[in-house]
Amino acid sequence: MPKGEWMTQHSKSDQARKSFIDSVKGTAKEVVGAVTGNDSLTAEGQLEKTQAKERREAGRAAAVADAEARQARAEEAQAKADGAQKRAAVAAEAAAVENDVRAKQAAQKREAEAAARRDAERQKTQADLDAQREVQLADAAERSDVAVARQEAAEAAADHQDAVKESADVRARADRMRQEADKLTEEADLPGDEK
Repeated sequence: MPKGEWMTQHSKSDQARKSFIDSVKGTAKEVVGAVTGNDSLTAEGQLEKTQAKERREAGRAAAVADAEARQARAEEAQAKADGAQKRAAVAAEAAAVENDVRAKQAAQKREAEAAARRDAERQKTQADLDAQREVQLADAAERSDVAVARQEAAEAAADHQDAVKESADVRARADRMRQEADKLTEEADLPGDEK
């Protein structure tokens, strides 16, 4: 795993742990608020639980987008490898055809040198055209496969960007909810959670 990818994975693990801890803290505040009759503390606990859940969901969406991007990159690499393999097979087939033409040319030379030369030249030209056509078909197939893989990579990247934006929107919404809760706490003149 590349270093940057490991760091991203590590920070995602840290975020997941923080979300879990925040959820537990929120539950604790909610329970203590309910037991003590402190509605502000109960509301703050519920808010923290909601924010932790939204962060976990955003983290899961980002992880799915990352996995899709990795899959698309792997498919693009596979498409390139397949194209190279097809070109090598076509080249080997062209070489085999050329060898066959030479063998026929030698056999025909013993019978009639002039006729054999004309026949061999015609077959070699046809073999070259066939090989060229096969190479063109293999190149076209590779370009198509690479284009599909690039499209999938672009879609996965777009999904990742959407997930990142959604995560930012969730955080902004959570900040607004926290500010509203703080404002309600101040207006009610109730003590908040001392940190």
